[in-house]
Amino acid sequence: MKKTKPFFFCFFLLLPLLGCEELEELIEEEFDVTLTFEGDLNITSRSSVSDISDPISIRTETASYNIAADPEVAEVIGDNSEVKKIKINRIRYSYIDFEGNEEAVVVEGGFSFRLINNIERTIPITDTGVNVAEADFRNDVFTIEEGFGSIEEGFNENFQTVLISYFGTLSHNPVDFKVGITVDVTVTIKPDVDNF
Repeated sequence: MKKTKPFFFCFFLLLPLLGCEELEELIEEEFDVTLTFEGDLNITSRSSVSDISDPISIRTETASYNIAADPEVAEVIGDNSEVKKIKINRIRYSYIDFEGNEEAVVVEGGFSFRLINNIERTIPITDTGVNVAEADFRNDVFTIEEGFGSIEEGFNENFQTVLISYFGTLSHNPVDFKVGITVDVTVTIKPDVDNF
């Protein structure tokens, strides 16, 4: 937010020097606010298994994040219509606090993004074949930097709140761990002159 505060300070200094048309053009320029939200997601559900070599499917709790209420956004918008676009720059994630069968390898998985209107979009993970216990021990961080198009479309339909969870299938059981997630987002804002 460091870029927008000086902008508004300069704006108020220039206020007496500008005519209405110039002022309106200045205010209506789009600008970007970069946000990061993060959290640790605990496993909340597991598929049934009968043997330690059975694959197990897990799903984590859902983290909720309100973009419109983020202080960096809330202090510069008058209403939600001023948010013109939301772009996901990257998702970083890691496996932490692993306990259980150290043979467990990620077979498949991904992140689920559910928006306030209950539209659900998923993005697959990039670390299939990774041993979760070893990844936790090494503090490995995995990154997804593309494939966010359908999620961004959903954001732009109704961006206020996003619900994020992790789902995956592992080769062995039992397993227990957390998924640490960090999502970097750019919010494009175009102020409405009527709100000044």
